[in-house]
Amino acid sequence: MKTSKHLLFAAAFVLLAGLCFGAMAQGKMDPQGSALRLPPEPILIVKVNAIEVADGVIGLDTQTKKETAFGYSFLGRTTGSLPGSLTLSMNCTPATPIPGVTTELTGGAWTLPVYMTGIKGTGYAGSLYGTIAKGTMNWDKTGTGANVYMVLNVDGGTQSWDGVQGYATFVGTLLVDEKTQKTMLSGDLVFNIISVVAE
Repeated sequence: MKTSKHLLFAAAFVLLAGLCFGAMAQGKMDPQGSALRLPPEPILIVKVNAIEVADGVIGLDTQTKKETAFGYSFLGRTTGSLPGSLTLSMNCTPATPIPGVTTELTGGAWTLPVYMTGIKGTGYAGSLYGTIAKGTMNWDKTGTGANVYMVLNVDGGTQSWDGVQGYATFVGTLLVDEKTQKTMLSGDLVFNIISVVAE
């Protein structure tokens, strides 16, 4: 009789300890339950290879009061996490490249339609789009090549990326191909996408 009482007491103690430990662990991991509501923040790395399609229109920027090239544009292919077709249109000051001088990127816009490969082949998965927050092009001494840095705002998306926001950074180079005499833009585009949570 005493043995069965001891067994029941031990079982009750183990059960109670387990419940207390579980509650404590939940409190530490998720004090307000927010971790269960917030989605992950994926980092997506994309390779960019693009070609200049428009050298822009030169005009006066009414905000900076400086001569600016509006719509300096590139069209290219992306591979990696988001395979697709990138369109990038930049506003640049000064308006024309000056050897050894840094060009400031003062605005612009971009779009990235994405085509994913699945069981049924390659299909349109949706698009990401946004604006250019800031950036620089540091020209070499010849004025034919530059190191490029950009911060892109992710303002939204469609289909698979409906209701997302975030930002992306681009680090790459701009070079004039000696054979074709075409201006090429290549580098890495790293997305930090934060899903919007409906309240």
